[in-house]
Amino acid sequence: MSPSTGGIAVLLAVGAGCLALAIASLRSGSWTRRLYGLEPDNDASARANAAVLGIVGVGLFALAGAIVLELPSAIVRRATILASALLSFVLGWLVAVRDRRELLTTPDVDRKTGRRLGFVVIGCGVLLLAFVPLVWLEVDDAVVAVGALASTFDVLLAVAFAYR
Repeated sequence: MSPSTGGIAVLLAVGAGCLALAIASLRSGSWTRRLYGLEPDNDASARANAAVLGIVGVGLFALAGAIVLELPSAIVRRATILASALLSFVLGWLVAVRDRRELLTTPDVDRKTGRRLGFVVIGCGVLLLAFVPLVWLEVDDAVVAVGALASTFDVLLAVAFAYR
């Protein structure tokens, strides 16, 4: 991948923002907890949200590092998709099976809705895996874009039905 100063700067800025929000939300009574819709004294939910934001921030830093090191784009694309799918599976499993509803950004979700949302996240991971062969075979970008738009529509419908 050829490095683009503007693109790298955006990745680093968003990654730093995610990490800053994660750290800020660890303080009891912080404004970021109110931003999430959490109770100011709910430390478990704040830690869970901070962990998710921290993982996203670290992932963005890793992506920026891969671009700076000019790793082959095919490797970066595959690794990004596989890591995203794996993290989706883990997050969905934690919410659906282990009842870790505090990982959801929606506060006070009942157990049944949380379970459905967890399985939707696992489904997102499955949809992401569908892109691996497309990237591996270097399919035209238009085909990947159409697949991504169709997946986005599917996920939006699944989340809407999960909240019902």
